[in-house]
Amino acid sequence: MQIPSIKFVFLIVIAMIFWGFSWSSGKFIADKMQPEILLFWRFFLTFISLIPVILYLKKSVRISRKAIKYVVLRGLIMSLYNYFFFEGLKSGLAGAGGVLVTTLNPLLTFFLSSILHRYRPGWKEILGITLGFSGGLIMIHVWNFSLDELFLGGNLFFLLAALSWALISINGQYSGKRLSPLLFSLYVYGISSLLNFIPAVHSGIFSVFSMDLPFWLNLIYLSIVSTTFGTTVYFFAASRYGSRLASSFIFIVPISAVFGSIVFLNEKPDPVVLIGGALALSAVYLINMQKKTANEDMQKISKAA
Repeated sequence: MQIPSIKFVFLIVIAMIFWGFSWSSGKFIADKMQPEILLFWRFFLTFISLIPVILYLKKSVRISRKAIKYVVLRGLIMSLYNYFFFEGLKSGLAGAGGVLVTTLNPLLTFFLSSILHRYRPGWKEILGITLGFSGGLIMIHVWNFSLDELFLGGNLFFLLAALSWALISINGQYSGKRLSPLLFSLYVYGISSLLNFIPAVHSGIFSVFSMDLPFWLNLIYLSIVSTTFGTTVYFFAASRYGSRLASSFIFIVPISAVFGSIVFLNEKPDPVVLIGGALALSAVYLINMQKKTANEDMQKISKAA
């Protein structure tokens, strides 16, 4: 497995920070519009914003028949994820959403990917996933909720969102071998727009034009800054370096989500959340260190041969 360059690590960290801020933006618009409408406009704006990038880089827009099925599958799963995202923010424990989804996602991705690839994890990877999951539980003050409360309402939507994104991560690893991440993103968001067009029309697709400037700024942030940049970088990481490594960086998102809530929602920092965040960051280090060690061992074996 390839080891990411410093430049790429910097880019994916920035992408994860943008994702963390997206929870504050999502909360702002979730209560103002039906999720079907938000889904369409988020996907459509992302699709439009990718076109000039493709033209500037002079990328070919050809797509093979084998890649089409991955595009359609990604569009379906992406739609489900975003539906759970907005519904969870609207009806559940919104403050815990960014933590629940982003800490459960690497855990689910790790298990699903390991089963598919028959991969035996090292002890550092197991410890890293355990620390990340524990950090997430600490950040949501899990001891304050009963089991029923954790799985009711918005929390259930957040759990479904985590499962959806784990499937997206794995899909990205397979599809990346057949299509460039940037072009793949273009087709995925185009297909996602089409899939959500009729539901959006039925719910009042043009009602967004009656909304105020703050609504549009947050929608544009979600669509272009967070999604066009952030998701494209993440897809590239999953296709080139593997879904387990790419998903490990998502542990950075809860930290930036907490920071975003402090800056944009005027929330006071919680020491318990900071402790949980430190555990999550430790998980990123352990998982990546394990990957580096495994790669070095493979290189030594190759040289010896």
